[in-house]
Amino acid sequence: MTPRTAWVIAKQLPASTDSGGRQRIRAVIDAYAQVFDEVHVVGFDTWPGWREVLPGHVRVHEVAAPRPTPAAVLRASLFAGKWFSAQIHDLLAAGVRSSDVVHVDFPQMAVNVPRDVRIDVLDLHNVESDLVARRLRTEKPLAARVLAPEVARFRRFELATARRARHVTACSRRDQEVLRAAGVGSTFVPNGVSAVSHVPTPPPGRRTALFVGAVDYGPNRAALRWFLDEVWPRVLTRVPDATFLAVGRGLSGAHPRPTGEPDGVEFHSDVAAVDPFYARADVCVVPLLSGGGTKIKLVEALSRGRAVVTTSLGLEGLEEHRSVLRVADGADAFAAALAELFEDPRGAAALGAAAADVARSFSWESAMTPLRDMLSAIRGGNGAEVGH
Repeated sequence: MTPRTAWVIAKQLPASTDSGGRQRIRAVIDAYAQVFDEVHVVGFDTWPGWREVLPGHVRVHEVAAPRPTPAAVLRASLFAGKWFSAQIHDLLAAGVRSSDVVHVDFPQMAVNVPRDVRIDVLDLHNVESDLVARRLRTEKPLAARVLAPEVARFRRFELATARRARHVTACSRRDQEVLRAAGVGSTFVPNGVSAVSHVPTPPPGRRTALFVGAVDYGPNRAALRWFLDEVWPRVLTRVPDATFLAVGRGLSGAHPRPTGEPDGVEFHSDVAAVDPFYARADVCVVPLLSGGGTKIKLVEALSRGRAVVTTSLGLEGLEEHRSVLRVADGADAFAAALAELFEDPRGAAALGAAAADVARSFSWESAMTPLRDMLSAIRGGNGAEVGH
């Protein structure tokens, strides 16, 4: 029977686009809406106004916060089991027909899919077990020892879910390599960027750097803390009149400010629009020390024509575009790269212009082409498993 109905199981509904995960799932929903006659989107939280922004054949099922059970944690590990929702499980058990197509967003959400329901597409925003393992290395030794067995269990669950799925999509080449080493094939579906209006460049010599990111997300919080504690003081010794703008969700609460108010730093939390801050910035920084996949905030900075300094980890997923970025690891190298761009405004502007040229190919419509092709093949009855 030709599949006409699809189910998209999302960890977070895209009520806003203030995170990379929400932007990606919105693009995924749009891809499904273009291929299938009926699309059910199931996810946590609420999405006011979804009827106004989605086509009529798409229905959103808003689900209350997850309520994990000991059985779910035992089966899937603490890191996946905590996302269990009996409401989602029962909805899928009652609503999914054998001919329907099921898409799971993040491997953790597979804990909610009944065992007799086929997973057609698993979208990995990251190899999540690698992401958790990286975070664990920053924890205190006792916590790391206690949680290490759970990380191993989570990795087994993640790989078992990937092998269960007919298709796996990855958003970085590195993630594909990790999966391939584990015997799992995947399709590369990169991250994109929403259309942006032209952002004027600031007058030369402003010497202003910008960080954009939600600091309630662990890797962003750790990145900002490291930058403020280790990098920015080194920048000021060389460029004492420099300014740093930290913009993002969660900065108004318990955020990673160092002791005392650092010189030249402004914090802007939960802003209505980020473009006014990009308009003030000569350089954007993406100082990530952990995380996975393609960093959407980096892509957004490139699309706005700004010079960018990032780490090797921040570059993951965009390695082929290294020439339009400055990549520096370690506080001394990162501070030196940023200071050099402050001291060479023409060079920074040229780097930003080259970045904007590259970023024109990063639209979500273009990024989702491999997924739409896959879904069309599934719809046409030619959706053979990849790499299984």
